[in-house]
Amino acid sequence: MITVGIRNLRNSLSKYINLVKNGETVLITDHNKIVAEIIPAELSERNDSFLKSYIDEQSQAGKMIKATMNTKIDSTGTEEAVDSDLIIDIYNESRKERL
Repeated sequence: MITVGIRNLRNSLSKYINLVKNGETVLITDHNKIVAEIIPAELSERNDSFLKSYIDEQSQAGKMIKATMNTKIDSTGTEEAVDSDLIIDIYNESRKERL
């Protein structure tokens, strides 16, 4: 368990977040009094259900719009072959216009 003041936490937040990621608990103090605690988040179904309920609440309140499609972006194999000679010709032509 590590203790850190608010100012030091603000100035070195990434350092303390990495410690928490590695399982460390960080106590935050204000004028030597503990005011908060940062603990590692456990990846569990409980967290997933909490996140889903939060998204549903925000969506119903009109603060968020849920995605309508459950798909992933796949960029593999979708690019068309590029004619590098054509690109070079276009580039050279545009450079000539500047001179």
